[in-house]
Amino acid sequence: MYTEEELLGEIKELLADEELYEMYERAFREYHYYFETTNYIVLNVYGFNDHGPIHVLLTTRRALELLNIIRKFGIHTTAEKLGKPFRWSKFIVAFGALFHDIGNMIHRINHYEFSVFLAEPIIEKLVGELKTDDPLLLKAMTLNAIYTHDEHVPCTTIEGSLVTIADGCDMEAGRSRLVHKKDKVDIHAVSALAIERVEIKEGNEEQPILIEISMKHPAGIFQVDEILTKKVKSSLLSGRVKLRIRTGTEVMEKVI
Repeated sequence: MYTEEELLGEIKELLADEELYEMYERAFREYHYYFETTNYIVLNVYGFNDHGPIHVLLTTRRALELLNIIRKFGIHTTAEKLGKPFRWSKFIVAFGALFHDIGNMIHRINHYEFSVFLAEPIIEKLVGELKTDDPLLLKAMTLNAIYTHDEHVPCTTIEGSLVTIADGCDMEAGRSRLVHKKDKVDIHAVSALAIERVEIKEGNEEQPILIEISMKHPAGIFQVDEILTKKVKSSLLSGRVKLRIRTGTEVMEKVI
């Protein structure tokens, strides 16, 4: 359904910053074996679905889509509230999304903590390339976005909120975030195959983020409630996100 090159092209357009994109693409290719190894373990040891290169690229693309949307509606990022340039937010969101899941290589439980541990020297190196006035703060905020991507950890920044919501959007058929036994037909399996498309769009002033979900079976609601809804509620943008769920000719909307 997705290819690495296609997603990289979309990320380049969304970043709209040649230096940041060059750093991002280089890091993606340099640490590709991290994402491949993570995925191998997740698939073959934990029995989960994709957490590899395509997942991190999809999460990055969606997080940047969300970042551009909230900016259009005048919502300031945490970096901006701290007096830092918007470019910081692009860096935090892009690299937070890129490395958010690598801790799965160590263990699924508390993988977000292991992701921070593994990503720290990489982020240190990348921040050093930017020659910013406050490298430690930028590094800390990027690691924060990695740490808070799990719904069990409340988000403390807007940037981290965007990464966690974007992560929760990866629910399309065959890309379930929920574990299920491949040889067993239950609500997990049916739900994981029910969602056909997830699209991020502009909403309105009250709910600037609109997430449209097309599904072929109502069982997909289980996937939405168990993953995306929990992640939105753990973010700082709860109440400003509207879901529009389409099942055939039926349309349901709800604010989360």
